[in-house]
Amino acid sequence: MWRRLITALILLTGLAGGCAEPVGPQALIRANIMAMETALADHSPLDFLEHLAESFTGGRTGQENMDREAASRMLGLYFLRYRNIDILLSQVHVEIDPREPALAYSSANVALAGGERLIPNSAGLYRVSGQWQNFDGDWKLVRLEWE
Repeated sequence: MWRRLITALILLTGLAGGCAEPVGPQALIRANIMAMETALADHSPLDFLEHLAESFTGGRTGQENMDREAASRMLGLYFLRYRNIDILLSQVHVEIDPREPALAYSSANVALAGGERLIPNSAGLYRVSGQWQNFDGDWKLVRLEWE
């Protein structure tokens, strides 16, 4: 009985794996975006920063004056200020540059709320746009703008 069950599970696992779509650049970038979302919610700046390129720049649209170090400081202040952070992403779109396959662009709507207790002290809705670059198979965020 157990032997048949184990054999059936192995066969199903093999069939499911054979049907899975290959992981493409868009899926890898989406996974990075979701990992960054989790890092924010978990107050984990190092997990967030690992997705930023060394040459990262960011800021409000037209004011991209934040480098990686400034982003680290901003995260630290935000995590100190808000014990609870809630983030919700919607309409996530990722597109590979047709002329340069090592570049990609992402956009999303982001709802961000922070508070010390159950009710948020602060909340905002943002439209976020990013530029990603492939560094030896690892997609890193090189530019981030929000409005």
